[in-house]
Amino acid sequence: MIDLMLPQTTPPPPTRDPWRSLWNSFLAGALLLLPLALSLAVLWWLFLRLTAWVPAAHQTPTNRLLALAALVVLVTFVGQVTRLVVGKRLHALGEALLGRIPLLGSVYLFFKEISHTMLGANKTVFDRVVLIEYPKDGVYALAFVTNEAEGEVQARTQARVVNVFVPTTPNPTSGFLLMVPADRVIPMEMTVAEGMKMVVSAGSIAPPWPPAAAAPAP
Repeated sequence: MIDLMLPQTTPPPPTRDPWRSLWNSFLAGALLLLPLALSLAVLWWLFLRLTAWVPAAHQTPTNRLLALAALVVLVTFVGQVTRLVVGKRLHALGEALLGRIPLLGSVYLFFKEISHTMLGANKTVFDRVVLIEYPKDGVYALAFVTNEAEGEVQARTQARVVNVFVPTTPNPTSGFLLMVPADRVIPMEMTVAEGMKMVVSAGSIAPPWPPAAAAPAP
């Protein structure tokens, strides 16, 4: 019996599309440079807005930088005074007066809490980050627990409910107040600041998961 040995042929290597490779390189460069460009654009916009009070006849780059430096010194001085006992009393008095003004008081309080959240302050109006099914079952939204429901709201519901705030994207200063049953709230491990960054960035900035393990104490 004659065994015929057929020569083994190796398949040719797959050809790479040069246009697809260039497109992938372009996307990689755009993903790298776009956040930097947007950050610089936002900083430039803030710089122009913060120094817009300089008279038009003197709006040179040097004068604008001096105006920005003067504004930074003024803000630092106000913060230093606020940390003193007298400054704390004046600050509390000013907030009490603002709180008595209809609409303005609530708007000021909300922006204050949002600013504290974005700047990493410890105390905010938001207690923790949760996930809820909204606006319908099977669709989830990031929300912030503000408080446990109390009073008439809790008395007229069949289950224990919590007050949650669902902010809009990318402007978290507006949103919806919902009373959600506690057993339908999914707790999240991200911090309030991380959740707010995720909302403002429309989900493009998400905290790492699982969170990094804490370093062991020496």
